[in-house]
This record gives sequence, structure tokens and C-alpha cells, in this order.
Amino acid sequence: MLRLCLLTLLLLGAPARAVDFAINVGALEVVLLPPAHGGFYPYLGVSLAVPMGHDVTFIGSVSYEWSFDQRRGGFVVVATLDFLVHEHFGIDLNLAFIHDMPGLEFAASDFFLGAGPGFSVLLGKWTISPFLNLFGGLRTDSASLVPGINVSRTF
Repeated sequence: MLRLCLLTLLLLGAPARAVDFAINVGALEVVLLPPAHGGFYPYLGVSLAVPMGHDVTFIGSVSYEWSFDQRRGGFVVVATLDFLVHEHFGIDLNLAFIHDMPGLEFAASDFFLGAGPGFSVLLGKWTISPFLNLFGGLRTDSASLVPGINVSRTF
């Protein structure tokens, strides 16, 4: 019976598709609303790209960002849906959660949730992805507009 169940799962299951691992580097500018400089944040992270269907890929990433001018930093978790519209071009929808703290003072952390569009230019194992997200504070009433660019290298 166990063999029959395993054989059924193997035959009826969806075929395995490749999951791509990548290293990401990028930078973003936080523009507070009303307009004011909120910090320039370079970042480094990792991501996994999972094909979801015809020309749609889910990309999950975790990064660490740091603003030298604001002396703040933290982790960023991003979920992206990439819709391939050409062999080398995709339209992105991003949803991001940011943990931002002064120095290493975790108790003084702020948290932000944001979303926005972007696009990806696919160049072999390299991808360049500009984006523009709108964020709102989860513990504060602040809002910000965040343009940035991500460069990833798939392995």
C-alpha cells in the first residue's frame, strides 16, 4: 500500500522545476513624506527564485541594509512576483517588510510595510531591477517613497 501511495504521488505530482539562488547587492534612497531625506541605504542579501507558472516567478529575498548617514540599519524581507514579458525583461510587483533600528538598539526599532512596482532586465546570470516602493510605518505615522536598484547574480 505504501508503495502504491508513493508511486501515485510521483506520477500525479507536478514536475520539479529549478529554484535559483542569488546574491543581491543594491542601494535605495528613503524620501520621507512630506519630502525630506530619510537616508541612503546600501544592502547585501540573498534570494530564491521559484517558477510559479508560465512566465511568472516568485522571488523571496532577505537582505541587511545600513545607512551610513543616518546610522540606522536592519533586515529587509521582500516578496516579488516577476512577470516575464520578453526573454530579457520582466515587470515586478514588490511587497516588502523592513526592520530599521538606530545602531544596535533593537528595542528602538521601527518597522515598515511597503509595496510598489519595478522591472527586471535579465542578462544571463545577472539581473538589474530598479524599483519604487511606498512605505508606511507600523509603529509610527510616517510614510516614505523609496526608489532603489537591485543587482543580483544567480548561481
